[in-house]
Amino acid sequence: MVTRYKQIAKPKAGAAFTLVEVVMSVTILALAMAGMIYGYVQTNYRAEWSSMSLAVQALTIESIEQARAANWDVYTAAGPGVNPDGAPVGTNTIIYTNALVVPASGQTVSVTNILKITTISMTPNPWVRQYRSDSKWFFPITSTWYTNTVITYRAGS
Repeated sequence: MVTRYKQIAKPKAGAAFTLVEVVMSVTILALAMAGMIYGYVQTNYRAEWSSMSLAVQALTIESIEQARAANWDVYTAAGPGVNPDGAPVGTNTIIYTNALVVPASGQTVSVTNILKITTISMTPNPWVRQYRSDSKWFFPITSTWYTNTVITYRAGS
């Protein structure tokens, strides 16, 4: 018995990738990689901005809490023009400067906090005051100034 083996077809020379196909696939890969890298950079940028904004917001709320913690005794006849907390009637402005350390770079950013306490109501029952805290801070990546604001009211009894 004679066994005949079937000859396996040799690959043709034209079955390989062409230069155009290789260039197109590399271009598509480059665009996909560029999109992923851009998304990663934007995510890091937003995360850093959010962390700084949250830290500044905590400083803003801290100044409001300190002002609200003032002594609000029941109105005593302290005389005209004096609120129960001892502050004069009108608008009082207090300016704080704090340092904020940027986590990624370790550089220090200055935060200026302006606290305004304004008398809204002069009648003895109730005394009403507005507390407004504005914190101005600089974001170094975009070279932009931002302001975080908190406004609250306080009334005496």
